[in-house]
Amino acid sequence: MINKALLKIIFICSFIIGGILGVIPLIPSFTWIAFLAVMFLVAPFIIIYLHKLKLIEDIETEKCLTIGAISGASAFLGFSVIYFPIAFILNLIFKIQSFLWIKVIFMNIGFLIPMIILIALLCGLMNTFSGFLTAYLYEYFKPRNRG
Repeated sequence: MINKALLKIIFICSFIIGGILGVIPLIPSFTWIAFLAVMFLVAPFIIIYLHKLKLIEDIETEKCLTIGAISGASAFLGFSVIYFPIAFILNLIFKIQSFLWIKVIFMNIGFLIPMIILIALLCGLMNTFSGFLTAYLYEYFKPRNRG
């Protein structure tokens, strides 16, 4: 089982990664790359990082599912905290066409919070799957003792 200290580390690391990935889509060409990285790649990165730090000894499926769900949701929250306000400000200053939808969403703020929560849950679900895939591939390629 995962203890509370490890859950805090997972949440904080994922939030920071999401914040870093929230800066990348401000370049319009990289928007989908960063969004797909938040959707699928945060959990494997966190699992491998925690395993390298010896915070999780063995990579089990149950742990990876939990880590995937928490890291996916918190990474999108970090992504949203950085990306949405900066994109809104850039749209107000420079009138960039690719950020026009952000202005529309901020004008209807009642839609923004449920949208962020829904997409955070979807990111959690997708990262749960990628966490499961990480655990499966780790078990498949793990060196076995021959004896």
